[in-house]
Amino acid sequence: MIEETKHKKKLGIIPKIGIGILIAVILLFVYMFFWEPKQLEIIEYPIINESIPESFNGFKIVHFSDIHLGTTINEKELENIVDKINMLKPDILVFTGDLFDNSVTINENSKNKIEDILKKTTSKLGKFAIKGDQDYSDDRFEEIMTNSGFQILNNQNIPIYFNGITPIYIAGIPSISRQEQNLGNALTKEENAFMILLMHEPILFDEVTNTTNLVLAGHSLGGLIRIPKIGGLIELDNVGNYQKGSYQKGNSTLIVSSGLGTQKIQARFLNYPSIHLYRLYHS
Repeated sequence: MIEETKHKKKLGIIPKIGIGILIAVILLFVYMFFWEPKQLEIIEYPIINESIPESFNGFKIVHFSDIHLGTTINEKELENIVDKINMLKPDILVFTGDLFDNSVTINENSKNKIEDILKKTTSKLGKFAIKGDQDYSDDRFEEIMTNSGFQILNNQNIPIYFNGITPIYIAGIPSISRQEQNLGNALTKEENAFMILLMHEPILFDEVTNTTNLVLAGHSLGGLIRIPKIGGLIELDNVGNYQKGSYQKGNSTLIVSSGLGTQKIQARFLNYPSIHLYRLYHS
């Protein structure tokens, strides 16, 4: 009788374990698909380099990327992103591509609302953007960004002046998906001037380490689902070994944004959507 009672107790534990596992799976699903994709964080990086003019000490660059409209970012979330950007009071604002997602069609009414929202982004000295691979899916990209006050950098650079007569340069190239990039043209500058390059896909970093000081990229979305010591599980083309965060080669720094929206799978894990803030300092 005692043996039979113990056996019944063991059998009773099995359904409880199964229910516990089911609850855990449901909670994980809710976290990944509904909670974390909405948790926007600000990540700050100091950029210290001898080529930065002293007049630029404390200069603020705000960087956002990979909105993928219609995935996990709708108009309400975009308004929240704009509020966060403006709270940081950038000296310049940069966007490194993928406003659109090729799996989502944006109607004209939504397009106009998106434009009105992006117009509200503010910066002291300018707003700059480049084209991502997904932005070729909608020929309204340039119209929206231009009407929102962004200058699209297409294989070119411009000087930025701040509290002095020595400039830094900001350059931009479009997505490499269409083979339209021209690094030689984009990176022509005064000798020893500090150069910032906006590019969508980080894999090009190896080609520009001798000609740029700071490279800002996106595209990878940080691999979306990240596992400690393994990294992101969702791999995209043209990322290489530069999936998320900061990388250094010689005198050049690459910083890869994990973006704001999602692609392929509308979930994130251990990989919050983020906006980056960079402060420049002369070393």
